[in-house]
Amino acid sequence: MDNVAALTVNDWLKSQIASEPYWFHRMELPGGLVTPGWNDPKVEKLPYFGLPDNMTGMRVLDIGHAEGFFSFEAERRGAAEVVAIENYPPMARKFQICRTAFGSRATSHLAGVYDISPKTFGTFDLVMFFGVLYHLRNPLLALEKVHAVCTGTLLMQTAMCENTKDQPMAEFHPFGVKSGPPDNPSYDPTCLWFPNPACCIGMLEHVGFKEVKRISRSAPVGGVFTAKAGLQAKGKRPAEDTLPWS
Repeated sequence: MDNVAALTVNDWLKSQIASEPYWFHRMELPGGLVTPGWNDPKVEKLPYFGLPDNMTGMRVLDIGHAEGFFSFEAERRGAAEVVAIENYPPMARKFQICRTAFGSRATSHLAGVYDISPKTFGTFDLVMFFGVLYHLRNPLLALEKVHAVCTGTLLMQTAMCENTKDQPMAEFHPFGVKSGPPDNPSYDPTCLWFPNPACCIGMLEHVGFKEVKRISRSAPVGGVFTAKAGLQAKGKRPAEDTLPWS
């Protein structure tokens, strides 16, 4: 009977994966399933993005979770609670498909980086801010929001411009850039700001982060940075009796 139930779940997962026309990340799921994404984060991102090997007990925020690869990886490494946000509904649907496959306790919220605050989401030991900054119209406002909820460590990855001089600067693309897989590129109007490394460091320091460093200089995708919150404290869930609706 267990085999029949497992087969039924597997078939359901296959149908759900097939029902989504676009997958970004190629993810290996239990039961031998693999999502048909064009980017393999296990190879192209995970070795470079600075996740701690041991995340036991951490409260983690994953901003712009896409299909959830890093949320589930944080959970696999021992995170006590993973809160994930995404403002694109199709990605939130795919997160739920993968969450079911993994039997994960990570939670997805349909929200953007401008929506986060200590009052609504609490504070976090680790904030993962991967592949989001260059999509934002107001990157400094976003980083202020991120700093407000980070009481531990920030890991940030972003696309950058080719200027590597010490002077902070950023390219602005008012109508976006080409994106997607090399063999089937598309035009992405949300790719707006491409800072150089000095600009990334400067923006993070400007909003209050300390010990800002660029890591993984050989990363094949943009720049990866780590930073410490100005005030270090254990991440906490929001107080449910004092939330905005109370």
